[in-house]
Amino acid sequence: MAQIVFDQKRDFTGGLNFRADQFQLKDNESPFILNVDVDPRGGVFTRPGYKKKHATAVTATGWNPKGLFNYKDVSSPRIMLTTGYQTIGSVNGTVQSSSGSNFSVLNFGVSTPILVKSTNGASITQWLDTLYIAIGKDASQMYKWNSDNVYASALTASGPTWQAYQNPVGGFMPRAELARAHANKLFVANTKELNNDATPTVEDFPNRLRWSHENSPENWYQDDYIDIVAGGEGITGLAIVDGQLLIFKPEAVYLLMGYDADSFQLVELSTNVGIKYPQHVVEGSSGAYFFSYPQGIMFYDRNGIRDLFDRLKPIIDTNRINAQKLNVLTLSYVNDRLWMSAPFDINNTGSAIDYPNMNFVYDSSIGQRGAFTMYQSAVYANAATPADITPYGLVSGMDWTDSTGEIWHLLINPNSSFKYVMYVDEYEDLDNISQNVNDDILEGDDLGDYTTNFTTPWFYDDRYVQDKTFVRSLYVVRAVDEETQITVNVYHDFNTNDIITSHIIDLTPVNTGSVFDTGLFDTATFGEIDLKEGIQRGGRLKRAKCAQLEFLGPLGDTTDTDGRQWGINSIAYKYKRRKIRSQK
Repeated sequence: MAQIVFDQKRDFTGGLNFRADQFQLKDNESPFILNVDVDPRGGVFTRPGYKKKHATAVTATGWNPKGLFNYKDVSSPRIMLTTGYQTIGSVNGTVQSSSGSNFSVLNFGVSTPILVKSTNGASITQWLDTLYIAIGKDASQMYKWNSDNVYASALTASGPTWQAYQNPVGGFMPRAELARAHANKLFVANTKELNNDATPTVEDFPNRLRWSHENSPENWYQDDYIDIVAGGEGITGLAIVDGQLLIFKPEAVYLLMGYDADSFQLVELSTNVGIKYPQHVVEGSSGAYFFSYPQGIMFYDRNGIRDLFDRLKPIIDTNRINAQKLNVLTLSYVNDRLWMSAPFDINNTGSAIDYPNMNFVYDSSIGQRGAFTMYQSAVYANAATPADITPYGLVSGMDWTDSTGEIWHLLINPNSSFKYVMYVDEYEDLDNISQNVNDDILEGDDLGDYTTNFTTPWFYDDRYVQDKTFVRSLYVVRAVDEETQITVNVYHDFNTNDIITSHIIDLTPVNTGSVFDTGLFDTATFGEIDLKEGIQRGGRLKRAKCAQLEFLGPLGDTTDTDGRQWGINSIAYKYKRRKIRSQK
């Protein structure tokens, strides 16, 4: 009689890997993860729900959100939000602010909003307590704002008018797409200014990087600039890494070293990668992340440029990310993790998705190379437009600290029917128990149900030519505080189209007795809801050469269970190896 053999999977820290070849997947990687996090200690668990940060939707004509900015005002920290210019309909973008509740439009006069002319939104940077705001080179003037003032102040365009080093008067800023405070100067890039013709006229200088006078962000000398011609048309992004200015072009990356015009040195880092839009680069805790098409996500620190996307590269090679809609792709660094929102063909149907429907979340602290997972919000069903029930990925996020010192992890919902800034990653304790188990997004009569999925790699015991009779599977599960059902679908022999069998894992909270003389009749909870990690028996996986398990969490509209939070810490396979017989 064949002996029963055991095998356990307790390490899932490899995360998501889209390599089509099963044999390229490591035992701790997964071919599909959705709305499930990877625990650095080895398990997987559902993500927390998304919640609205403010009660009233953002007031904006159209909805083209492009960025959040953390205004670190000592007395009144603000969340700054910018929308971009929309070419269809010629709709101007806006700049808005919030102290933590509803957003209000930033004006520069009574009922006179700042009109953002850049399709990438306003580029905002902070100098001491003042924000400098570049709203696009096609605008006639740039702006500054201090929260002590009701209105923003306009800044006259430098070039037509330049300021000498002697007796500068202030109040100027070049027309530009990008702005960044760095090295005691204000830098702008991709400018519009007077040319050097005999009769000067205003002209675009997309490859130009300019800097202000030392310690004087509102005065600019005519000759303080660098034109970076190589690497494609236009400077598309700026970032600061270890005190150096990183300059991006569509097909190149440069580093500006030094601290003044006499010591500035331009270093070419790469002529193979670059970015197409400002939202394709974000600063992290130890370097800068950027998205280069068709290479994918890259990371730069003092050790150079590294590729982080090799495990997800097939989704670019097979056109599952829509290359025609890269303008909706954004990178955000939120709660020490990288979030990439992208137009992604999740079901690999050949559909050209034209909106950001997926977040790819990268945690560099997991394993040796970091790990990816995927997030997708619950759908929003608007009674006026019932067809608008597609899930979205959140875009353009940041961490923000309010006046009490509480840290909020914020991203924007890009759905034009649901104009809200959301907060994410809210946990109750160090065991990564989700505080919110549903998204704060209306879904018909339900509240924010979203799909959760974790799929294992194929298990074949290194012998896919040999049949195995799977006796029963065992699972070590996480605690739940509501009755929860997990559906487990079983696939055989590298066929992911046909479900061979399914079984249910029923998770019921364990009630412990009340303590005598502490509970009042009809008011006390006689039993603390507390399910410790335990072993749950799964169904038979039947006979096959190899098997794969797909774990699906509950949806409130399809099951009679209330729970959503769930997790798997270990999977154990019990099976018998069958004899190999002649195939003649």
